[in-house]
Amino acid sequence: MFKSLLVIWKDTKSNLYYHVGTLNYDGEKYIFVYTIQSNSHRKVKEALQNGYRPHPAFPDLHKKYVSNKLFLAFDRRIPSHDRVDYDKVLKSLGLSKDADRMDILRETRGMISGDPYSFEEPLRLFHDNHFETNFYINGMRHQNLEENWSTMVKPGDTLIAVPEKNNNVDPYAVRIETVSGKCLGYIPGIYAQAVSALINNKMQLQLTVINTQPEKAPQWWVRVSLKGHLNLQTLTNNNRQELEDLIQKVA
Repeated sequence: MFKSLLVIWKDTKSNLYYHVGTLNYDGEKYIFVYTIQSNSHRKVKEALQNGYRPHPAFPDLHKKYVSNKLFLAFDRRIPSHDRVDYDKVLKSLGLSKDADRMDILRETRGMISGDPYSFEEPLRLFHDNHFETNFYINGMRHQNLEENWSTMVKPGDTLIAVPEKNNNVDPYAVRIETVSGKCLGYIPGIYAQAVSALINNKMQLQLTVINTQPEKAPQWWVRVSLKGHLNLQTLTNNNRQELEDLIQKVA
């Protein structure tokens, strides 16, 4: 089964995130490419303008890197098969014993303390034109939420996506609110342009809380599912091209 993850770089000066590359796995080989062909918001070209430098393991921005094993630069970010408690680690991540390295990288997000790289799921478009992804709400620690916020946000709750067009930091910023209007945070910046375009084109979005982890760091507090259906008949050619560059098609 084909699997894909977005390779994300964080600009520690601005705290903005950029989709600098994509890691794919076709069941046999791993492939890494930079997003150098894209002119969309928060891709590698924009990251380069803000101080990004190619990863030392992947120095050529235009090369397609291929390996039979997960690249060491990424594999070192997740638990080793050799760990005595490996099965317990998988269980804690909600994964079965046959989970592969991409599954583990997806659930751990490949995060290392003090390191600017992480991994996120792509916004995928399926053959029946439905799209979906999962992510954690950004910026929750900056919302001055009550200490008991977790009692107001539960798995299964519906949330609302609200474009914030006057945002000085990101013109594509999209707030995430409860149905009562409480702002929890934001759609991650790497999805913001696509989600903003979907909303502007009158596409119905379904934002649903998957789980909450108030005992962890803020970047793990609330995981959300985003789903919807892309009505191609309502799109102009320009709108269609824009979305095709922002959403990953799934065979």
